[in-house]
This record gives sequence, structure tokens and C-alpha cells, in this order.
Amino acid sequence: MKKITLLASLIAGLSLSGYAFALDHSDIQKISQQIEHRLAEGETTGLSIAVVKDNTPVMLQGFGLANIETQQEVTPNTQFRIASISKTFVTLAVLKLVNQGKLSLDDSVYKHLPDFKPKTLPNNNNEVTVRDLLTHQSGIPTGWFRGDEPTISPNKDLNSLATLLSDDYLVWNRGTISAYNNNAFGLAGLLVSRISGQSWQDYLQTEFFTPLAMNNTLSHLPNGTLPTQMAQSYSGTAQEPKFASLLTPAGGIISTGNDMARYMQAILDSWNYDSHAIVPSSLITKVRNVQNAHIQLDGDHEMGLGFFVDHFNGHIAISHDGSYQGYESMMYIVPELNFGVFVTTNNRDGDDTVFDIADMVTNMVTQSVKGPFLDNKNTQKSSFQPYQSKTLEAGFYTGRRNIFIEKTPSGEFVMFSPGQTIKQLKQVDSDSYQIIGEEGDVRIKLTQAIDGFRFTYNGKDSANVFSKLVTTKLTPELERLLGYYQVDTTNPDIGDIELRYSPEFHALLAVSVKHGFVRALKVVDENLLQVQGYGRGIGTVFDFQQPGKLKALGYNFVKVSGPTR
Repeated sequence: MKKITLLASLIAGLSLSGYAFALDHSDIQKISQQIEHRLAEGETTGLSIAVVKDNTPVMLQGFGLANIETQQEVTPNTQFRIASISKTFVTLAVLKLVNQGKLSLDDSVYKHLPDFKPKTLPNNNNEVTVRDLLTHQSGIPTGWFRGDEPTISPNKDLNSLATLLSDDYLVWNRGTISAYNNNAFGLAGLLVSRISGQSWQDYLQTEFFTPLAMNNTLSHLPNGTLPTQMAQSYSGTAQEPKFASLLTPAGGIISTGNDMARYMQAILDSWNYDSHAIVPSSLITKVRNVQNAHIQLDGDHEMGLGFFVDHFNGHIAISHDGSYQGYESMMYIVPELNFGVFVTTNNRDGDDTVFDIADMVTNMVTQSVKGPFLDNKNTQKSSFQPYQSKTLEAGFYTGRRNIFIEKTPSGEFVMFSPGQTIKQLKQVDSDSYQIIGEEGDVRIKLTQAIDGFRFTYNGKDSANVFSKLVTTKLTPELERLLGYYQVDTTNPDIGDIELRYSPEFHALLAVSVKHGFVRALKVVDENLLQVQGYGRGIGTVFDFQQPGKLKALGYNFVKVSGPTR
């Protein structure tokens, strides 16, 4: 397919660390050839890439098609949804307010959002700080029906988010786990709006898009229709455009490769030259400080302030990815090398391509220069020790999905999820078991914080943990709660729920009828049940304050029948 190039200039000189570095024409050719190969293999539809180095965009290119039907080609000015990379704008907006003395990262959220009044579970506290919002540590609930928050209908605006979330419970104490949370970033965006006196959309325009000349960037999808320059997204087929104004700060931004190059360069200029393009260097460098070193449930997963922290060849990168409705994006920034890369595509199946290309470019740059942090990865978590006296136990484990582990007559462990192939486990050290048959080195690693484990991929911890099922005895009081509950609203964002009891596992189960999710519940008290486990989409509280009535996720449900037999 035709490739459209805006700029592919050559850079030669000294990096900020003092080591010679050059990204030359052959490097750019290698990147282009790899992208074109992925397109030829049908791995994605269209792709845009932006690379900045030493104050210059060295690669701004479009590949493939923005729209299959019209044969519109991708250019550096083609618009894509950057999805959760929008969260980095929220973080920098908060830092702008910190710089102006209008708030502190350790302020209570309630100080600035008095209409946010979440309920608190017995024996928990309700403390939530601004920092917690930006590090996914707040305990604010997320949904579970789609493995994430429900798609919010467009007639609800951002200003109502605090009130809506007040109808729900904090699911655990702050700092328990870094559990990815769109609602928290929605609240952070609302906080910026309230303190600045501007709408979130206007704030982005006046503080980011206009001063950085991001002329083709939008805060959200207007009116649920695609702008003429915007790529059509695909996930098997073309996707109907949707928008979620309630959570716009968490993932609403639409941008281009050209504009994202300007954004990355502004971050680097603020960081390295104290240009104040965004905020002073003394503030922007805080986003790289690891915020979850004290959280054992996080393993070696490193969370900065609104950015993830990654390591490449002794260099530290700040990063974020984005995924929404067929759009996939990835951004890495390595401040010491004055380098950034942004890759985006318009096909859900292209997520691996986006990550692979972004990793390839970042490795290319970082391998050429000796990294100052080569021996420092995860030193803040080095005191965390794995289980020394426990081994893996057979049983039902729950997290983002349900996993069953069984011990065979020969003494070997196997694992499987409903509808998936049984995989053999091979113990490789005191705390981890390799999953046989997986591509690459995939393991489950026991965690000391709970009776459970997490997955590791080629030595890198996944953020998701799985805890062993807490069994429940079915009492007459609980049995009365079982049955089919219908959501009590028109055009709901979520589906109906059925509460069941499994005699085999001695477990209360909540089934999302529409989306096919099954979650194990535990008893909190006589009126409250909670989804078991820790992490994104986990912890939802089911509130039965009235007979035949259920409240969860801010919705009301009515019991319409007894349990399925």
C-alpha cells in the first residue's frame, strides 16, 4: 500500500547523556519495512508513527488505509482515538494546577469535590487523595460486566460523575493495589474543571492544544460522528463511532501523529530544558517517580504519576497505551535521550503491531547509548520476597477471569479456564510455574500478599492478580437473594444479572447475562455482597437494602424470577 511521508530527516549528534547517537536512514527504512510487512500480512489496516529525537521529529509517517470503503490513506494528519493516552493529559493538567498553587497532590479529593461522597464498607476507611486518582490506587469502583466500566450514555456529562459515584462503595482502602481505573481519571478531570473554572474541553484547548499548535486534536468525538480526517476503526468489521462524555478525560482525545510529536516534544522540552512548555522540570520529572513501591500486590509492575514506568537497556521510559473500540495506541518517552515514539492504528487486531513497533523503535534508540540505570530496575521493590514455604494449591482462583488449577494423579499441576485448553504447569523455581505450550516464557508466580498468583510474561509481571476462592455456606438468608435481576432503566449501559449458588465450589456467583461474565462473590454483611479478588474491574459491591431490589454500579435492579435450575 502507498506510504505517505511528511518528514524522515536524519539526526546525528550528542544525546543529553553525552553519548553519540544517530538514528539514520537505514534505521528508518527498517522501521518502515517492518510496518509494511505487518500490513501485507493483514495484521492491521492503517498505522501512523511519530518519532522525536533531540528537538526534532525524525519520523512522521502514515501507512495503509484510514478507511477501507473509501480507500482513504493514512497520513501524519489522520486522526485516531488515542484512548487512555488521554490520561497523561489529565496528569499534566493536575500538575499545572499544582504549579499554580491551587492544589497539592496529597490533598483530599473531598476538599475539591464536595459532592463526591462514596459509601464505605465495614472496617474500611474513605480516604482518597489526588495522587491516588492518578496512580490507580484510590479504591474507587470500576465495573465488571465488560471487564471494565460500562459504556456511559452520552446524555450524562462529566459534572455528574461525582454524584453518580457517590451512590457506590469504595471497594478497598487506598493503596491496596494499583487497579486501572477510568472512573478515577474521570474524577481527576472533573477536579481540574472545577478548580480552573473551565470545562474539561476548554481547558485542554487553552492549556494544551492551542499553545502546542495541536491543531488537529480534539478533546472528544463530537456528536458521535467521525470527522472527515479521522480513521474509521475496525474490529472484525467497521465499528460504529461511540462517545462517552462522562469519562472523556480518561480516554476521549482524538489526535494525529503530527500533533502527538508536538506533545511529546513539549514534555521533553519541559523535562530537559525547563522550558515550562507544560510545567517546570522540577514538577514534570515527578511523573517518573515510582508510586507503588509499597504495594506488594503490584509485584514488580511500576506505576509512576499518571504514566507507567518501563525499562529499556538501562534507560527509564515513561509510557502509556490506549485501546478503545478498534483504536490501539502506544507512547514511550525516554527523557535522558530526548526521545519519544507514538504509534497508533485503527484495527483492534493491530494491537500487537503497535506494541511491537513502539518497542522496536525504543530498543533501537536505547541500545545505542549506555543506560545510566542498567542495574537499578525495581530496586525499590527488592525487599519483597516470594513465598518460601508454600507451594501452589489446587482450587478455584478468581481475578479478571476464573482459573481452575488441578493436581493430577501423577502429582503434576494443570490449569484451565472455562472454554479454554488445559495447560500443564512445570515448577521452575520456588515461587513460579511455567505454562507449557505458551509462546514465550509465560509463568504463574505466587504472591506473598494473598493466597494467589499473578502471570509473568518473559520475566515481566502482569498487573493482574488471582486470589483463591473464598467459599460461602448457603444460608436461608442468602438463598432468598438468588435469582434473576433486571436492570430498572431504559437503554441501559449494562445487562441483567443472575445470582446463583454453586454447590460444587460452595460459591455465590454473579452472572452477567448479556456479556457472559461470571464473578464469585463474598459476604460482607447481611445486605452486602462483593465481587471477590483484586484489580481492574474487581470489587463491585451488591447492595440488597430492600427485598427484591439490588443496587450495583450506580444502577437499580429488580428481581423478576428465582434462580435457574
